[in-house]
Amino acid sequence: MTNRLLLVEPSATMRYVLEKHAQSLGFTVDSTESYQSAGESLNEQYQQFGSEYSGMLLGWPSTPDDDAASLTGQLEQSEFKDLPVVVLSTDMRAETRAWVAGRDNTAVLSWKEYQGLEALLQRLIDVAPNDPTTFPAKFDNTDIHLLVVDDSATIRYSLRDLFQMQGYQVSLASTQDEAMQLASNQVFDIAVLDFYLTETTGDVLCRELMSSERTGDIVCTVLTGTYSDHIIKRSLRAGAVECMFKNESSELLLSRIDAISRFVRQRRDIQSERVLLEEVIDSVAGALVIINPDHRIVYVSPAAVAELELDSAVSIVGQLSETLLEVDGPKPVGSGLHSAVWRLPDGGSIEVDYEHVLIEPSGRSLVRFARKQIPMKVTAEPGDTHAPVPTVMTSDLREKLNLAASSEQLLEQLNKYLSRMDTLTERLSLFVLDVFEQDEHGELTPITANEALEAKVSATLHGIYKRPGHVATMTGHRYAILLRHREDTQAYLLVRKIMQMCIEVKHGDAKVACTGSLLSVNENPGQSSGALVQHAFKGVDLVNSRSPNQTLLLDLRRMLTAYPLTEPKKPDN
Repeated sequence: MTNRLLLVEPSATMRYVLEKHAQSLGFTVDSTESYQSAGESLNEQYQQFGSEYSGMLLGWPSTPDDDAASLTGQLEQSEFKDLPVVVLSTDMRAETRAWVAGRDNTAVLSWKEYQGLEALLQRLIDVAPNDPTTFPAKFDNTDIHLLVVDDSATIRYSLRDLFQMQGYQVSLASTQDEAMQLASNQVFDIAVLDFYLTETTGDVLCRELMSSERTGDIVCTVLTGTYSDHIIKRSLRAGAVECMFKNESSELLLSRIDAISRFVRQRRDIQSERVLLEEVIDSVAGALVIINPDHRIVYVSPAAVAELELDSAVSIVGQLSETLLEVDGPKPVGSGLHSAVWRLPDGGSIEVDYEHVLIEPSGRSLVRFARKQIPMKVTAEPGDTHAPVPTVMTSDLREKLNLAASSEQLLEQLNKYLSRMDTLTERLSLFVLDVFEQDEHGELTPITANEALEAKVSATLHGIYKRPGHVATMTGHRYAILLRHREDTQAYLLVRKIMQMCIEVKHGDAKVACTGSLLSVNENPGQSSGALVQHAFKGVDLVNSRSPNQTLLLDLRRMLTAYPLTEPKKPDN
């Protein structure tokens, strides 16, 4: 089908320019100077098969016009409400923007920026995929969420329309308090802040957003109608990465947002790579601290944070090793394994076993800790009065869930976290995992039916996460893991990694499948450990009724599928 546009513009010069430009983009254009004629063409477009308009280019009248009002009313009727419309205006008045904001599939463009028509049509219209003269695809910026803050409703809605036409997710706020509330309750990538707000200025709001623990990852840019050096300086000093101007072209404004979006995506990639690197460090080197030649601590691995029982690495990074570790500093490089009592920032101390290794040629040194060991499994024998008994749950609930004695240490650790949630600098999630043996027909059998395979799976799970009290066998084939992480996305990566490692466990021809549920402890304040465990168990039971190798993200109400790390090789044809 040919991509046809209906163009209505009273000015012959403007109509000619726009018609030629649209034709250069691969469209067939029917043009008219009359709003009444345009309305008639809309009504008659269906008389011939395949002749419907793909969209409309509407030159907005510079003065009130009854025929133009009749045409816009026609475009709001049900039979035409889905027709894409690009409004071209010379003065961009408030009523123009208001009409555009109130109608779906509509965008507004200044006449002097008519060459930006391609971008808007590319967003609004599904062009024929096999037509080589048309552009290939719409924008895909749905991974970027913008927060637009401006006390002018006209500007807010105009920016929303402009950004949404480029595929961005957009939320709006009119005040400082509304912006902070929105940013605290959901994740935004970029904030576009008006400098002169009713109750504050953009640089103050920028500083507040970036200093808040819940919103500090947002990238801020300030938008102002005044080109002034002091506004630019104040905005950049507050932490904004860009200062943009309301009177610049939409094309330039979008280019700036696009550049910031690339920065956001690059930062995500770096953060993801860091998570993967820390996982590698944890699995290969374990708990470690890196010390600069000037004796300052520059890195603490997540495993070392747990080993030293710190709240976070921040408490010791940048400190002199002599003030925190042994009185004379760590033992000389290459002198073997040492046992010592190390001092901690809070004045306490901890017993550690470690070795000191030189990292050549940087001159840095690495302190690597010998990890504490966790019992693989504790089973209460009949009549054994010394067997550990979970004290954090009632006996009725323990009997109802049929929990193994080995769950005690994890439940105690969960209770410790619940008692100090307000002081934790990291987030906490409870991951519950069922592991099965899967036969060639896809039937699932609890892993406990194959003792050798169960031993391998159990060793894998207890081996990849060695923090005391963070991994436990809850029932015969159900495991629980407490995950400490900086952000929710890291928890999802860890869950997928754990499931993938289980799937790859091999013993003869036996194949492993698993199901699970992930529950954020932070998002369930005031819940007891027993309630959290029950909730997570119900999530796993729900997944078990569906299909294997999936986890239910309970707080997001969606499924996360785990794929094996390596795809099976396809047979040659």
